[in-house]
Amino acid sequence: MTGFDPITPFTLIRGIGLAGPTNPAIYLLICGQGTADGVENDLLGEIRAQLGDPVQAETVSELLSRSLPFSRDSSTRLIRIDRWLPDLVDSLDKHSALLVQDGSQLLFLAEEQTAEQLLKAAPNLRNRLAGVFHIEPEDLSGGGTV
Repeated sequence: MTGFDPITPFTLIRGIGLAGPTNPAIYLLICGQGTADGVENDLLGEIRAQLGDPVQAETVSELLSRSLPFSRDSSTRLIRIDRWLPDLVDSLDKHSALLVQDGSQLLFLAEEQTAEQLLKAAPNLRNRLAGVFHIEPEDLSGGGTV
């Protein structure tokens, strides 16, 4: 999937921090195959370091196993779409206006194929996205060769 601006976890969370807590938003973060764990770890670290906010991170599978609505106890939620669930996507699409009504930041993290399916199947959610970005784990190598 191409055509989405690349962003780093640092830059994304910095932008969220600059926008302030009164600007709730939903983001779709598209990662490459096999990089979701690294991206999630980087995002969690940046949220804690830059925002100091409590953060709730879980997968779609974990959400469904609890049979409860989204928790409202944090200002930032990171939800990794770890498997394609058409009924859940339909529900997210129908209720997209309610997802951040509590003033939170909602970050959906998905690999390319799942993100593509989500964008096609959920037009209401797609229209509410503050941004869709291609994200990868931070490159701490400094870009040089050894």
